Amino acid sequence: MEVSNPNIDRGYAWVVLAAAFALQFMVGLLAYSPGVMNIAMLDEIENDLTKTSWVGSINFGTCTLLGPVAGLIQDKVGSRTTALIAGALTFIGMTSASFCKSVLGLVLTYGLISGFGMCLACNVVGVVAGNYFLKRREIAFGVCSAGGGMGLFAAGPLVRYLLRNYNLSGTLLILGAVEFHMCVTGVTFRPLRHGHSQSLTISTEETPTNKLTDENNTSMHELSKTAISLLIKKAEVDGLEDTEHETTDQPIHGLITLGHDNVSLSPSLYDPAKAGLKSHICSVFIVFRIFKEMAFLMYCISLTLWTLAESSAVFHLPYYTQLKGSSSDQAATVFTAMGFGSVISRIVAGMMTSDSKIPYIIIQFGLLGLSGIIVLFFPLYSHTYNTQLVFGILYGTYSQGINTLIGPIVLDLVTVKDVPVAYGFAFFFQGIGYILGPPIASWIYRLSGVYDYTYIFAGSSLVLSAMSAAAVSLAKRT
Repeated sequence: MEVSNPNIDRGYAWVVLAAAFALQFMVGLLAYSPGVMNIAMLDEIENDLTKTSWVGSINFGTCTLLGPVAGLIQDKVGSRTTALIAGALTFIGMTSASFCKSVLGLVLTYGLISGFGMCLACNVVGVVAGNYFLKRREIAFGVCSAGGGMGLFAAGPLVRYLLRNYNLSGTLLILGAVEFHMCVTGVTFRPLRHGHSQSLTISTEETPTNKLTDENNTSMHELSKTAISLLIKKAEVDGLEDTEHETTDQPIHGLITLGHDNVSLSPSLYDPAKAGLKSHICSVFIVFRIFKEMAFLMYCISLTLWTLAESSAVFHLPYYTQLKGSSSDQAATVFTAMGFGSVISRIVAGMMTSDSKIPYIIIQFGLLGLSGIIVLFFPLYSHTYNTQLVFGILYGTYSQGINTLIGPIVLDLVTVKDVPVAYGFAFFFQGIGYILGPPIASWIYRLSGVYDYTYIFAGSSLVLSAMSAAAVSLAKRT
């Protein structure tokens, strides 16, 4: 095994990992703050829960729905420039939102402009970790994902403190300044120079002078399969980067020999810079091909149901806990408890995915099922502040690890050449749930007058999402 780039899995890779963690932290801080700020919007902007709920849903929905667009932008300009654009957009969006006096203005600025900036930032985090890590990639993605959990951990108390001292307008302005630090993290994402890419060669052919035993053959075969998986993941993540220019991040180059069968990975599995009319037409057929795979279709449905419940439960949590008797400050600390569980969940999920003996979809099914039970029965034990904290810790622990599983599961369900398109559609289906969740939950509350029904709706959606995940496993076997 030969790795020619000294920055892979060591050296400057740790600087990039720290910057990616900070970038994801700022995304999480902004993504999970609308629930707390919604109370201020009801007081200062418009006292209509259904209308104000659109601000947060559009923000996170834009972040996921425009994932394919962000991927194309990053492919053209690189990770560093994309992060700089993300910081500028979030700063412009939040600063403009601080001057808005209507829900529509907040939807356009806080929702759309800042949401697209978050989308670009998330795409950068998903690419740079794969560029600089190979053997430790799963753990690296877990650490990056934990940055979002830390954002959730800090969002509640920080936003509540800012609202108490600076009102809604000042809070939006300060958050815009905080998010502008995305540009600082973006500067550290220096591209891998041409010729610094890594190479990996593993051979398990028998030679006259070195005959392996059956046990060792099996061991080497498993090692080679693991190497193939790592190379494929590396190539797919790095495939989003343009390989035509000297200053862009380079994908892995590798050749794996298994007995007499050669599997060769080309320098770029997906290169839009070389795409002509023919390749664009072919991409249309790729969409039909990936959705003919019943397992992937069921997984997309599972993701939509999960985000439908996630956005409903998290967005309405501060207002719901206050109706149950907690103060506004106590309601904000429930987010802190959720963030604590989220950080642990995302890192542990990253460690679990590195174990090839544990099927990814089984982990997904377990996390969704437990999260559904926790949310479904929350109205029964939500009457005290202490039990609300318990809910925050449990829900954060069991629901947030799903974020880390998305990449590995997509890689497991579709063919290698279809991964870029499939990954974009996975985020697109998440965006559907994020946009529809809060308004539907608000509509249920307005019709029934009972806020408990919104959490029954969210819990039921999680249970259905778990059932869809189980159907993924069945469809894959078929």
